[in-house]
Amino acid sequence: MATAEKSSKEDKSSRTAAKKTARASGTKSAAASSDARKKRAQAVASKSAAKKATRVSAKDDKSLSDLFEHALGDIYYAEKKIYKSLPKMIKAADHPELVQALTSHREETAGQIEKLEAIFELLGKRAKAEKCDAIDGILEESESLLEDFGSSVAADAAIIFSCQAIEHYEITRYGSMRAFADALGMDEAKQHIDDILAQEKAADASLTELAEDSVNAAASDYDEE
Repeated sequence: MATAEKSSKEDKSSRTAAKKTARASGTKSAAASSDARKKRAQAVASKSAAKKATRVSAKDDKSLSDLFEHALGDIYYAEKKIYKSLPKMIKAADHPELVQALTSHREETAGQIEKLEAIFELLGKRAKAEKCDAIDGILEESESLLEDFGSSVAADAAIIFSCQAIEHYEITRYGSMRAFADALGMDEAKQHIDDILAQEKAADASLTELAEDSVNAAASDYDEE
């Protein structure tokens, strides 16, 4: 019994060492075949569905699928918080195109939340938010800016300033998640993420155009007085 347990520990230790060696080598892995990608995606879904609610204590037991699931909960939390915060920004906005842009993006955000829930379903999991300190910080700052600039001529510029910080956070997160889904062979999840990422990038570009074409210039006129 003791011998078998010792052998199991040695095998695990050997596998862990092999993983670390491969990771440290920096060599590029060969692209998986279509069948291999499907099997990998199925394995990820099975692992996620079978996982116990308790946290795994051993760090070496964590894998990319665990990181993907964490990121999914993280961005799910973020999108729901953003959805709730947008009405306040919409109400404070003055430029009609900014009001329209924010209103449209809130509708997109509702759809994005549904897509994230679909990814949870692919994993065989109930949608669950993972508290995200990063988005909480960004949204707290946006509220502070709204209090400071909300009644000023720079209100719209401040709103865009805050919204683009949110967009850039989302773009980086979705970019990483897209790469994770690709590596895990989760093509359906990757498509959902691609769709969301395209919307986030378009929203960011729209805000940049609006700021540079009219909002910033309108606010800066008052600095000449």
